Amino acid sequence: MVARQRKPKTTEVKAVSALGVVAPPPIHVDGPRFAGSLATLFQCVRDRRIDLRDVPLAPVCKAYFDYLTTTDGWDFDGAGAALEALSYLVERKAWALLPTFDDEPEFDEPADLPEPTTHLFEEAISSLRERKDLRDRLHFRSPDPDQDPYEPVQEGRPPTIADLAKAFERLLARAQPVEFESPVAPRRSLGEQMRIVLHTLSPDWKSLEELIVQPFTRTEAVWWFLALLELMRLHQAKAKVEGESVLFARGKA
Repeated sequence: MVARQRKPKTTEVKAVSALGVVAPPPIHVDGPRFAGSLATLFQCVRDRRIDLRDVPLAPVCKAYFDYLTTTDGWDFDGAGAALEALSYLVERKAWALLPTFDDEPEFDEPADLPEPTTHLFEEAISSLRERKDLRDRLHFRSPDPDQDPYEPVQEGRPPTIADLAKAFERLLARAQPVEFESPVAPRRSLGEQMRIVLHTLSPDWKSLEELIVQPFTRTEAVWWFLALLELMRLHQAKAKVEGESVLFARGKA
């Protein structure tokens, strides 16, 4: 029995084309003086096989615009390569049509691919990941589509944005309706409202229903909630979730 020789594995290396590593998508251009792909037109102009002064660029721009508006799932890299080719054609035609005493600009050849430098940022990447995990635990639910967004949660946890939004929605539902609020009424001061809210808060945990005494308007509810959020940001107020309610208390002095 003759053993078969295994072919050595070859490392696939992406070739650097005239427009970089990413080739432009097959955008078809159909004009009076040229019919073909955008990449072909770019290469012909670059190799001086076509006089760009005789090629109208309006159909080229239209083909690129149609690609952006009608293609599903186009990638940013391919669209960027096509935009670079289109920009080159516009710049080269403008140079050919406008009178100038300067020499014709040369197209910069693509440079070799740079050496990877990811290892230089490992410490920063690790720190960002830790901060993201902390933010997800404090303010966001899991993005897993299979997870029930209304699953039971542990009581006494920090509130998420959704918890605060629900508490604010319930607060607005209890507000007294008003027929008209004058737009020229004196503007409130958020600092003054924060002092009022801070004076109302106590070390004991209370819900918004217990903190804000009725009757109050929707405008007053908005100012109360904005002041609470600002006090939480300054760590002068704190919040937690118990059951279906968000409770607030005075934070650090």
